[in-house]
Order: sequence, then C-alpha cells, then structure tokens
Amino acid sequence: MCFRIHALTAIAFIKMPHSFFLRKTARQFLAVIFLFSSQWLWGQEFFLNGSATQSNDTCWVLTPDELWQVGSIWNEQKINLNESFQVLMDMYFGCRDSDGADGIVFGFQPVSTSVGSQGEGIGFQGVVPSLGIEFDTWQNPNLGDPFNDHLAIVRDGNMNHNSATTLAGPVQAGNGNIEDCKWHSLRVNWDVSTHTLEVWFDCQLRLTYTGDIVTDIFGGDPLVFWGFTAATGGASNLQQVCFSYTSFLDGFEDVVICPGGQFQLKVSGGSSYSWSPTTGLSNPNIPNPIASPDTTTTYIVDVLDACNNPFSDSITVFIDGDTVFFDLGPDTTICEDSPLTLDATSYGTNSVDYQWNNGSTSPTLQVSQSGFYAVTVTIDQYCVADDRVYIEVTPLPWPFLGVDTVLCLEDTLLLNASTTGNPDYLWSTGATGPELTVTEPGFYQVTASNQCRDAKAGINVGFEDCRQVYFPEAFSPNDDGINDIFYPQDGGDVELILEMRIYNRWGGLVFENLDFRPNDPSSGWDGRHKGKRLNPGVYTWLARIRFRDGKEEWRSGAVTLIR
Repeated sequence: MCFRIHALTAIAFIKMPHSFFLRKTARQFLAVIFLFSSQWLWGQEFFLNGSATQSNDTCWVLTPDELWQVGSIWNEQKINLNESFQVLMDMYFGCRDSDGADGIVFGFQPVSTSVGSQGEGIGFQGVVPSLGIEFDTWQNPNLGDPFNDHLAIVRDGNMNHNSATTLAGPVQAGNGNIEDCKWHSLRVNWDVSTHTLEVWFDCQLRLTYTGDIVTDIFGGDPLVFWGFTAATGGASNLQQVCFSYTSFLDGFEDVVICPGGQFQLKVSGGSSYSWSPTTGLSNPNIPNPIASPDTTTTYIVDVLDACNNPFSDSITVFIDGDTVFFDLGPDTTICEDSPLTLDATSYGTNSVDYQWNNGSTSPTLQVSQSGFYAVTVTIDQYCVADDRVYIEVTPLPWPFLGVDTVLCLEDTLLLNASTTGNPDYLWSTGATGPELTVTEPGFYQVTASNQCRDAKAGINVGFEDCRQVYFPEAFSPNDDGINDIFYPQDGGDVELILEMRIYNRWGGLVFENLDFRPNDPSSGWDGRHKGKRLNPGVYTWLARIRFRDGKEEWRSGAVTLIR
C-alpha cells in the first residue's frame, strides 16, 4: 500500500540571473514558467509504504511496536549525487532492548519507491543498486553483526557484513544500546568534491567512506531517490525519524520581492545562526530574519547545529515588479469587543493573490482572537511581499461578588473579585487588589479597570446573632397539656444539645439528657425524678450547646416548677 503525502514545504521560485531588468512581457513569461515549475517545486512529497505513517510536519513513524512490520518513506523527487548535500535529523529506535528489533536504514536508490523485506533485511535488503546507512538494533550472527547495536554503510541491499558490499563499519552505535527511549541525532554529509560520505551519530563522527558513488554504485547515473526504511520481525520496536534540516527539502530557492515589500527568510536545524550581509535584515542572528533590501541581494547563512557542526545555505533576493505599500503595523493589543481589521490591500497589473496563515485569501482580515497573523501577497503571479503581526486580545473584566448574604457575628467573609483582563481593583473601602476581607455589615463595591473598560460589582453583607436559644423560666407539669415540659427552643441556630442537666436547690441531679435536638418536648424534663413528681420550687439548669456556626457554648439558668 502506497500513499503520497506532503512533507516540509518551502516557497520555491525559479532562479533568475543577477542582472535582470525585465520588461513587463518578460516578467509575464517568467511568471508562466514559475506557475508550471511550482507544480513540483512548491511541495516536496513522500511515498509512504507498508506500516509508515506521518505523525506531524517533520516526523514519520516507520514501524509501530508490532511484530513483522515493514515501512518506508521515499521522496518522489530524485536528488543529484553530483551535488553535495547535508542532512540533519533525529532518530528514535524504541524502548525495547533485548527484545527489540530490527533497525532503520537511510538509503539512496534509483529504482523504486516501494519497500523491502521484514526482519533482518530492515526493509532495504535486495534493493539493487543502492547505498544505505544501516542502524541495526538486532544481532544476526549469520550476517556478521557485532554484539551491540551498530552502524554500517552498505551497498546493493546486502546487509551481510562478511561481504565486500559493506563499505564502512560496522561500528558500535552510541554506548551500544540505542533502544533507550531517547531520540538520537544523525548528521550525514556528502562532499562531491572529495567523494567523501560522513556519518555523525550523537555528535560523533562514526563512519567515513570515500569513493565514486555515482560511477561505482549507480553506473554513472547521479539521480537517485532518497528515504528511510525500517522493519521488525520476531521482535519489535517503535521506530521513527524526524527531519531537522536537509539540503534536499530546506535548501533555499531564490525569491522575487516586490519593491517596498519584505519577506521572511527561514532556516532550521541549528543552535546558532549568522546571516551576511546584514543589510536589509531585521536581525542577522536568528533563524527567520525579515529581509527588505533596496536592491537585489544574495544572503548567506552559516549555522551551527546542536553538535556544533557547521552548515550553510544561500538565497538571492531579487527586487522587481510592482511596488507594494501595505503594512500590518507593529504588534499590538486590542479589546475583545473591538476587533481589528488587518489590511494587506495591494495593486498589480493583472492579479493580486493573498494568502493568510489562517487560510483566508481576502485582502483584509478581521482579528478578534490573540495570535500571530501573517500574509503573503503575490503580485501578478511574479513578485511577493509578506508581513506579520502579533495581536494580543485583552478580555473585558467581569467582576462578580456573589449574592447578598448574612453572616454570623464574629464570622468574616472573603470577597474575591478576580476576573479576566488582568485589571486593577479598587474597593469602596479604599483597598486594592482582587480580595477583601469583610468583618462589618455594609454594602461593598469593587471597580475592576483595565485599558478596555471599568466594571463594577457590589454586595450587601449583614451580620446576625447565630447563637440564640430559649429556655423557659417556668413550667407547670400538671398534665393539662399546657406548658407541661421544660425543653430548649430555637429558631434554627442550634445544631445539637450535647448535654442538659437540671439540679435541685441542694445541688442534686434530678434530670439529664444527651445529644438531642431543640424544640422536642419528648427530650425535655417533665418535673419528675425517678418517676416521682417533684415539689414546686426553683431548679437550676446547665446545658452544653453546639450552634450552627460550629461553636460550642455552656449556657445556664433557673426554671420555676409550678404546681
């Protein structure tokens, strides 16, 4: 099964002579050439075979962690081995060591964009003619494999290191185990002037081969497909590759900028960058400076990768075509209720095309969300200009303090007016900040202010005694059904009567009850002690009470028993 899928894309233009003061008809002719050529220059594409899938713009899964899988990706455009190249990438060999297999091959071949065999063939075995850089994670004694994970340069799809088709290696990969759940850096350099191929793995030069690859391997034909293969067999691993930089995909194509315009140059895969000349560049030490030269200029970028190895590239920026005047302005902040219209309106002789990074193709774009916005304008399908701006949308403040409330005496209330928009806060008490602690009754108001508006919120806070309970001063237990029982009563403040005791005038205990609710006559005292009616007189009561605010108190008093 084979799929075609877009990989890294770079804007590509037909290279122009350095002296090219063209008349309008000549520019239109070149525009036609550009349109025809862009069908293959605009997007580099890969054929995906077998188990290979794309995980993001720069990464591919060659095999899942499953047995007997094989996958490959081959770029559909052949490269020319009569030109030097550089490749920087990261490779992932999975997490299984003793039971992990089989490895990855970075290969070149002119024949097919299919996939080879599973297992020890690593998807590359039998591909003739070919050149492959092998990363083998399984020891196959029949192929002369060393004990540790290893690298080798092989030809003609022959993975047997006992044969003359092994051009360099095998040598140990890393510390001997690269199936360690980590990404490993790979750099491959081909210097056509010296016919030297270098393989750097984890920042160390591990393999070098010098030979006339084009003549000796490919019969004089320098045009080859390039890509990756991987396989599993009776053991498996998740095997992936990610591109950082390749001169196949990321190499610059010259660009024509409209007079008065600018264009963002982009390179990746490095840890430091140096562009020269610096004229017309926004910053010569970043990977993506904005170029706006007054005259045609060739820029060279020197890059150091994560291993401190250098690589370089160049691009010629031609200045020609119709003048553009649009400017999206500086990075700015707007309020969420006030959208901003970005205007890239430009004029050409025949056509003006707009491409915003959100997919819009209109000359203007209304912005109501925070983000980075960029537009590329193409005049008469010939010259380009772009611009970009970051818009920060500030939310409106919406403070809310809740509904009016009543608190118990001695309680406090923490008001929190925190809201969107990072506002300043001013309370009616003069306090600042999003929070205010309330200890007194009253109306409290807060104003939340930012550059977009002032918003107010308020709340009434009251206080009341939450520990009110009533014990009668007298009762008449004469069985007439009126005031026969002495018991505590409340309006909702009491959670529980933990204990209540009643004593006679000599201090003798005549009644006791524990853990009962108020307003319950059946839990009160009926004027008896051990079933005997007690004499009229004054009795003392003592009660421990838990109130609804969680506090406990002892209360005491006297009650008169009337007969």
